[in-house]
Amino acid sequence: MKRTVYVVALVIFAAACVCSASAQTNRRGTSAVPGALAALPASDAVMTVDVQRLYREALPRIYASDPAKLAEINSDIEAFKTRTGLDPRAFERVAVGVRIVQTPLGMIKLQPVAIARGTFSAAALVAAGRIAAKGGYQEQQYKGKTIYLFNLGQQVKLLGLRWTNLAVVVLDANTLAFGQPERVRAAVDALNGGARVAADVVALAQHDPNAIIGMGGNVPAALKQIELPSPELSKSVASIRQFYSSFGTSTSGFQMLTVLRTDNADAAHNLSDTVEGLKLLAPLYTARRSDDKGKLLQQLVDNTKVTTAGNDVQISLEVADASVATLVHVF
Repeated sequence: MKRTVYVVALVIFAAACVCSASAQTNRRGTSAVPGALAALPASDAVMTVDVQRLYREALPRIYASDPAKLAEINSDIEAFKTRTGLDPRAFERVAVGVRIVQTPLGMIKLQPVAIARGTFSAAALVAAGRIAAKGGYQEQQYKGKTIYLFNLGQQVKLLGLRWTNLAVVVLDANTLAFGQPERVRAAVDALNGGARVAADVVALAQHDPNAIIGMGGNVPAALKQIELPSPELSKSVASIRQFYSSFGTSTSGFQMLTVLRTDNADAAHNLSDTVEGLKLLAPLYTARRSDDKGKLLQQLVDNTKVTTAGNDVQISLEVADASVATLVHVF
């Protein structure tokens, strides 16, 4: 599913770091924090996805002019369903929690777990997975729950990640947790009173409760230590302590917002200046492309609005349906 959540996240990240554009998030009221998000174990960053709106509302609009890509998405889903018995289209909402750790060699490693809720029978889905696996799974008892460890035999794409080994556990009648084994065990721990995702991280991801996709989290020290091309850029990135992003629809296209929360107002102004400076450098890249994609990227840069509010740097973007389809192909 590289062309679903992954592309959206990549576009938002690109907007935050290089070339966002103008928009306000689309608010149509308020809603309670989804239980799937609050049920995650302790995580540095989280993402919540309204799966039904993603499949029914966003993707058909993005790929209206490219049915082949939409067919590729459905093919990825079918491949995942064939190997695991789990059909992501049965999910109503999925929340993903990621721990960001640094290995002894200094590499950054992501440890994800997903909580999926819907009207499906979680036990029936897991049973279908056991049948689909044809014996290629193991069972592990953990704190009164049965965790199923699936060896998929090859990498299968889901939620923008590639899975070779997948752990799955039924948390309740309509809720599954799946991901890396240690993170699935952490989800079981959370169910039994263990450490859950921090309330402030949940609030970040739920900044716009009506977004199709919402993300938020803390920036670990390990990410701030990554060497960047210039000391000024490193200083600006090091000042970011939290972030949140949202992705939604409007009558004419899609709306994205990224907010980078810094240590103080001075740091926010410095970071804003850095992002504006990156905008000025963008033509060095876009000028290399003589096609329509290059023109679109430059248009996004030109339409970027970067503002500060207290400790926050706000970067917003609105893109028409047709432009999103072109933008997806760029990445």
